[in-house]
Amino acid sequence: MPSLEKSTSSSSPFTKAHDAVASYPICLVTGGSGYIGSHTVLELLGAGVAVVVLDNLVNSHMESLCRVYRIAEYERKLAGQENVPPLFFHCVDLRDKQAVIDVFAFWQEPTTPSKAKPIDVAEVALRRTYSMKEYNLILSKRPKPLPSTTDPTRHGKVISVVHFAALKAVGESVSKPLEYYENNIGGLLNLLQAMKAHNVKEMVFSSSAVVYGAGKEANISEDAVQVGGKGPGAGLITNPYGRSKWMAEEILNDCCIADAELRVTSLRYFNPTGSHPSGLIGEDPKGTPNNIVPVILQAYQRRRSKVYIFGSGYDTQDGTGVRDYIHVSDLAKGHLAALRKIDPSATPPTVPGLTDSPQQDLPRYNVYNLGTGHGYSVLEILDAFSQACGVEIPFTISGPRTGDLGTVTASTKRAQTELEWEADFGIQDMCRDVYNWAEENPRGYEQLRRFSAAIASQDPEMLRRASIDPQALRKASVSAGLFKSEEDIGKFMKNVARTTRKESAFGEMMRKMSVMFTNESIPEDEREDYEPSGQTVAAPVVPPKWDVFGKTWQTDSIFSSRENPPLIEEPEDQDPLSSH
Repeated sequence: MPSLEKSTSSSSPFTKAHDAVASYPICLVTGGSGYIGSHTVLELLGAGVAVVVLDNLVNSHMESLCRVYRIAEYERKLAGQENVPPLFFHCVDLRDKQAVIDVFAFWQEPTTPSKAKPIDVAEVALRRTYSMKEYNLILSKRPKPLPSTTDPTRHGKVISVVHFAALKAVGESVSKPLEYYENNIGGLLNLLQAMKAHNVKEMVFSSSAVVYGAGKEANISEDAVQVGGKGPGAGLITNPYGRSKWMAEEILNDCCIADAELRVTSLRYFNPTGSHPSGLIGEDPKGTPNNIVPVILQAYQRRRSKVYIFGSGYDTQDGTGVRDYIHVSDLAKGHLAALRKIDPSATPPTVPGLTDSPQQDLPRYNVYNLGTGHGYSVLEILDAFSQACGVEIPFTISGPRTGDLGTVTASTKRAQTELEWEADFGIQDMCRDVYNWAEENPRGYEQLRRFSAAIASQDPEMLRRASIDPQALRKASVSAGLFKSEEDIGKFMKNVARTTRKESAFGEMMRKMSVMFTNESIPEDEREDYEPSGQTVAAPVVPPKWDVFGKTWQTDSIFSSRENPPLIEEPEDQDPLSSH
C-alpha cells in the first residue's frame, strides 16, 4: 500500500493523488467535514476505503478532517493495521454543477486533465499535533474491511457516494424555503447527474426522521411514510427542510426505477448526539441547536442562563417529552452497514422472503431508521449530563409548545434484520462524550486560549513587554491567533471598556468569560477551591489585571482610535459580548 509520507518525487499533484488511491476503492462523501460526515469518514478509513470529501465549508471546518486523519492513524496503529487510506478534500458547492463534474472527472478519468484541485488531508494533518483523551479501543468493534477492498477491479476510482451535504435548520427553512430547495434538491440533482455521467452506481443518502412529520409517535416504522405512491406519503411534514428530504427520497426512488444498476439506501436519523471519545471531533453547531443536548451544553458553559423544558404533563415516566437519541458513532457505523449491503462485491444479503434470490432481484431503493428504539426524557438527559460534568444544570419548566408530541421513538427492527446493525451506546455514553468534546474544545474547532496565557505561552516575556508597550500586545495577540487583525482588538477593547462602566454588565461578562479559564491556566497563588451547590453553577473568576494594557488603556489611541465615536451606554439587556 502507498505510504502517507510526503512524497519527494517531482511528480505532479495530479499523478501523486492517483498513485495514492490506486490500491483502494474510493467513497466520495459530500458534507464530509460536518458533524455526522466526519465521524463517518473515520469509519470509512477504518474499513480500508479511500475517501474523497466534497464540502463548501459553509457549516463545517476542514480542521475536522485533519483530526479525523490523526484519530484514524492512532486507531489503525493500535489495531496493528497498515497505513491510513488516502483522504482528499475538495472545497466545492454542490450547486456548482460544473465543479461537481470536474471532481468526478478528476478521479474517474486519470488520463484526462481536470480543473479540480484536491487537498491531501494527510499532508496537512501530519504537520499538526493534537492531544487526545485516553479511551478504550475495543478491537472487536473496529470496522471490518468493506468487500470492495479485496476486489482490484473496483480500486483507484469512486465506486460509491455518501451524501450528507444539505442545509438542515428547520426554523431557517421556513423563512428561506428557496435556499433550502435550491441547495438540498438542486445539489442532489447535480450530484446524481455527475454520478450517472461517470458510472457510479451506489449511494447512501442522509435523510431524517423529520419526514414522518407531525402525529407519528412511539415505535415509528419506515412504512409510516413511503415513496413511489406505496402507502402513506409525507402530508404531515411541517417545514421546507423536511419536505426537501422527502422530495429527495422520491427522486432517488425514481432514479432507481429508471436505472437497473443504481442502488440507493436512505437512512432516516432520529436525534444524533455524542462525539468521538478522543475529544478531537464533535458537534460544532452554528446558530440554534437541533436538539436538547447542545442546549444543555450551552447552559453548562453559561452561554445561556438555563434550559427551558416545554411541557411536564405528557404521558411519560416523568411528564417531560421523550425522544430517541443515537450516538453519532453508532450512526456512522450505520452508514458503513448500508454501504456493505449495496456493495456488489458482497455476498447477497439475507432478506425475509427473498433468501434465495440473487442480489439484483432485491429492492434497489431501501429505507432504514437509525435510532436506538429507546426514548429518553428531557429530565433523564439533564440528569445524565449532570453526572457527566459533575454539576447540576439549571432548568425551568414552561408550558408545552403547540404540536409537540410526548414520545417519538424509532422502530429499528428493519435495520437490525437487513443491515445487521444496532446501536451500542446509551445516553450516559452520549453525554460523557459531548462533555469531553466541549471541555477540550470550548469554542468548537476555533482555537480558544485565555488572552494572556496564549501570549505568554509563545513568549514568557511578552506580557511584561506589553505592559510597557501596548503595541507589542496588539501584535502578539494577532500572532497568537486571538484576533484576525489589530482593528479587531480595538473593537474588543471598546466593548470591554463599555462593559466595565456598568456593574451588572461587567458581572455578566466575567461570568461568561469564566468558561475560558481552567484551573491549570490560573497562577497557583490565585486558585480557589469551589464547590457547586444547588442548581447554580459556580466558577472561579480571576480579577482582571487591566494594568497589563497600560494605565490609560481606556482612552489610549492604540485601543480606541480617535476616529471612533465616544463610548455609548448600551441598554441593560444588551449582551456585552455580542458583536454589533
